[in-house]
Amino acid sequence: MTSVKADENIRYDVVTDVGELREIVGLQHMVWGPDPVTSMQQMRAAILHGGSVIGAFCEEAIVGFCYGFVGYDGKEPYVGSHMMGIHPDYRDRGVGMRLKLEQRRWAMQAGYGKIVWTFDPFESRNGYLNVCKLGGTVSAYIPEFYGLDAAGSPTDRFLMEWVLSSDRVVRAISGQTKKTDDAANYPSLLSVAYAGESVTDMRDSALPTLVSKPHGLRLPVPRNAAKLKRLQPEIFRAWQRRFRELATDCFANGYRVVSCHRSIPEVQDYVLEWEG
Repeated sequence: MTSVKADENIRYDVVTDVGELREIVGLQHMVWGPDPVTSMQQMRAAILHGGSVIGAFCEEAIVGFCYGFVGYDGKEPYVGSHMMGIHPDYRDRGVGMRLKLEQRRWAMQAGYGKIVWTFDPFESRNGYLNVCKLGGTVSAYIPEFYGLDAAGSPTDRFLMEWVLSSDRVVRAISGQTKKTDDAANYPSLLSVAYAGESVTDMRDSALPTLVSKPHGLRLPVPRNAAKLKRLQPEIFRAWQRRFRELATDCFANGYRVVSCHRSIPEVQDYVLEWEG
């Protein structure tokens, strides 16, 4: 499959056809391998009951998709966005951003005010898209959401809320994300040192009572978690464990993730601010 420019050659549309849903199952296998995927039958049932599948089409081929179903939190229905996958030849062309915007447009037309999904906080590019480019916020951490992965690492996840008509979201998707000017001055909860591609030191901040004190905090993740996991698995696991403890503590004390910040080239910070 030949790579093309998404803005010129790709169209986006709601998918309901059974054959196209089967094509999306095949795309899931290409993206994630032979592990269990969302079946055609499950997506078809979700569509019938208020969910949606949005497809990205190049000519007649589906090169990306976003799938969501109806959720309910005891207050209002919302969209639980479960999967988004993009053909490898079409990545880094804005397809993921556009799929989320099309999902937002569909959800608002259907009467939903919020889309919620989980993501791995150690996937830094995904975190930047979700928080900075889309304007979502995070105030919940779910340990071992899918149990342990094949390497025995916990599949911890951030739970993101995307409030579709909020000023924050409107600004973000318009490219007018409010900069957190003070982020560089916010204390970091973890101090990490690199030499080349290797982590040489990682320790808690020297200030033991940061949480619940300052207005803003920074919580770092490696920008290339997959490489760290491969080259220094023990460091990766220790970082993940401590990140879980600190994030859980922050959220319990009224903080939420509102932005991202790069302090050193190897690290991306999640910026947390106290919301009361």
